[in-house]
Amino acid sequence: MIMLKPNHKKLIDSFLRTFQSDPDFKFVQKLAKKHKDAEIYLVGGKVRDIMLERESKDYDFVIRNVEAKDLEKFLNQEGKVDLVGKSFGVFKFVPKKFTLTEQIDIALPRTEHSFNTGGYRDFDIQSDHELDIEKDLERRDFTINAMALNITSGELIDPFSGQKDLDNKIIKTVGKQQDRFKEDYTRMLRAVRFSTQLEFTIEAETYKVIKKLADKIKTLPEERVTEDFNKIIKNSNASFGMKLLYESNLLKYIIPELIIGVGVSQNKNHIYSVFTHSMKSFDFAVKRGYNTRVRMAALLHDIAKPKVKKGEGYDSTFYNHDIVGAKITRKILQRMKYPNEVIEKITHLVRHHMFFYSMGEVSDAGIRRLLVRLGKDNVAEAIQVRICDRLGMGRPKAKPYKLIELEKRLQEVQFDPISVKMLKLKGDELMKSLEIKPGPKIGLILNSLLAEVLEDPKLNTKKYLIKRVKELNKLSDKKLIELAPNLEKYEQERKREFFSKFKGVE
Repeated sequence: MIMLKPNHKKLIDSFLRTFQSDPDFKFVQKLAKKHKDAEIYLVGGKVRDIMLERESKDYDFVIRNVEAKDLEKFLNQEGKVDLVGKSFGVFKFVPKKFTLTEQIDIALPRTEHSFNTGGYRDFDIQSDHELDIEKDLERRDFTINAMALNITSGELIDPFSGQKDLDNKIIKTVGKQQDRFKEDYTRMLRAVRFSTQLEFTIEAETYKVIKKLADKIKTLPEERVTEDFNKIIKNSNASFGMKLLYESNLLKYIIPELIIGVGVSQNKNHIYSVFTHSMKSFDFAVKRGYNTRVRMAALLHDIAKPKVKKGEGYDSTFYNHDIVGAKITRKILQRMKYPNEVIEKITHLVRHHMFFYSMGEVSDAGIRRLLVRLGKDNVAEAIQVRICDRLGMGRPKAKPYKLIELEKRLQEVQFDPISVKMLKLKGDELMKSLEIKPGPKIGLILNSLLAEVLEDPKLNTKKYLIKRVKELNKLSDKKLIELAPNLEKYEQERKREFFSKFKGVE
């Protein structure tokens, strides 16, 4: 029997007292009563988190001395059973009147025979209700996850000194490092994730093997890589995690486009290389608690700079890196299998991270055009990305007066019309007024009206618009197309004008 350290014993005893009276887990007592020889173990992350005083809703049980058919029959009587893992001895279980959000994993003791390809779940699993719990724990990834708590006796099964590694804040594989990672290369990402989440150090030999095998994550499904990557970047300690991904060589195979910026110098406006600036921008997004979209946009906003760089030294340029960067960002996120709505949002933030403003010189119409380009729903996040960009350049003020004033003016004009949907004249009213049928010309006239209203919101009255559509209807389609607002062209003109006046701003 493993001796529990006093601090761990106190925490486990407290947990067991609460657990035994928890209505969500009444089935455990019923199982022990029905099957007298049953050994019921809480295993894995929950045991670790109890001893770390860490909140966790991830309950995994291993049941010895109860045959699979008897366990299945019992669970069906006590709640809902998902048999998706039945073939290898795992039941996803939801007890009656369950209040937790996560399903409970209930399994028989298992052994795994790996094919040593490192592919996710590329191994043969055999369950055996008579298998010793220690044998089950041998197949697990890290020592701190390879402990089992006997719910009935309170005994801790800790054959790989997980308690010791918890106290020393160490991430260490069970057994030989190379063997564990060759069984499943996702474990390398999990090592970084646990190190990030728990603020633990990866044991030296374990880390050495990760660096050696880092390229093997190319063989994994992108969805699986992204799952762990997201858990790292969402964490409050994400900057450390990103640094660890880079130094362990894993980032090189997750986002190789980012690594191209290592050592790429910038111009007079920057004191850091492209890669260092990107990492610092990401760091500030994390420190300020910005959401995942902003964190990713801050990380990727200059992704195209190495590709578009012209010249060297003080006067080098990176024209259109925002446009090219958006295209590269889209490809990265598509490759990583992000949801389409997330891809669109992050790509949009990268594309428009270079929005320009100069208070006193930009008219209200210009502010409205900027609002159209950014989108009302994206203003806050676009400004957050800009803040991270500034701080990542070493600028002393995250939000200077000009940016504060811009934010105020964007708020002031956000109720002005920024699309044809916000015109006081709708498409059906236009057709009624002109006595014409639906057709392409309706859209052309509405866009022409929008161009006028963007310049002068006071024109957005039904009386004026009805009068104006009768005049516009006399024009050819070609002329109406010429009158439509060309926001992209305007943006490029504004950029050239801005660079001609403000040489010190990139």
